[in-house]
Amino acid sequence: MDAKQQFKKSQYTEHLKSLKRACEWLGISQGRAAKYVKLVKEFFKNDKRSQEHILAFNESCEITDIYESWKPCISNFPGLYKKIRKVCRKGPVLREDERPSKSSNRPRNDAFAYFLAGKLMTAGIQIVAVDGVVRKGISSHRDADITFGWNGALIDIECKRPQTEKALKERVKEASKQITNPKRQGRIGIIAIDCSVFVRPPGKLLEKDSGQRAEEFLSQCLAREIKPQVKTMFGKTILGFLLFARAPHMALIKISPVVSPRGEHFRYYRPESISTFLVIGNPTFSITVLQFICKRLV
Repeated sequence: MDAKQQFKKSQYTEHLKSLKRACEWLGISQGRAAKYVKLVKEFFKNDKRSQEHILAFNESCEITDIYESWKPCISNFPGLYKKIRKVCRKGPVLREDERPSKSSNRPRNDAFAYFLAGKLMTAGIQIVAVDGVVRKGISSHRDADITFGWNGALIDIECKRPQTEKALKERVKEASKQITNPKRQGRIGIIAIDCSVFVRPPGKLLEKDSGQRAEEFLSQCLAREIKPQVKTMFGKTILGFLLFARAPHMALIKISPVVSPRGEHFRYYRPESISTFLVIGNPTFSITVLQFICKRLV
């Protein structure tokens, strides 16, 4: 199935407002999300260009995505607000600061499940449970990262966020064991993998001449490098895979007619956050739900 791409290129003032609203909603005045507010503001207003300043816009988009998805309906999931608040406060500011063996990665790993559940819900999928929190008024199991309803059946999603490409297959095996656990009583499931950590070298940006080309590069990377590794790992109850990646891109928006002392034109850039989904269906199943997700998950 085709990849679905998007990129954020709104005025920084609008993004900053959304980020501030997210922090206010979550009651966060310090920690990861609050630091993004400071870094994004300093990047644009004070022309600061440390690694943190350059990458903060992309990193902060996860926070605003979670906020925009969950704020309207968080009351339907009693207890989820506290979990979301924790993951937005805790964890390294940049993925470059993560270490595969450290438990400090846990908040950012959990954030992926909340981000994905929010995206699916916005796409029209009936989410019934997230990370042990069951939707109000619904009787459901709570042992999967995400559970949603489809045509009267319940489908589980296990979310993985490998820290290296070498760890990819091990995380897929881990997710498969969770889905095929006898306690799940034969329910089918989907494995969602956030590939953001290893689709680009640490500290690097997507270096393309437009947001569209950056989108194409990222989706092709998933299709060319990750899809072949996972499509051979379907189990009897694995409906399919959702591959996701998010990466920073710096778009050239203006070349000044003013020339520098070295004879060079000044160039002005705007940070963009590129994100892509790739849906891979198990050919042994009827994949109506995956087709629906593929069309709506943007």
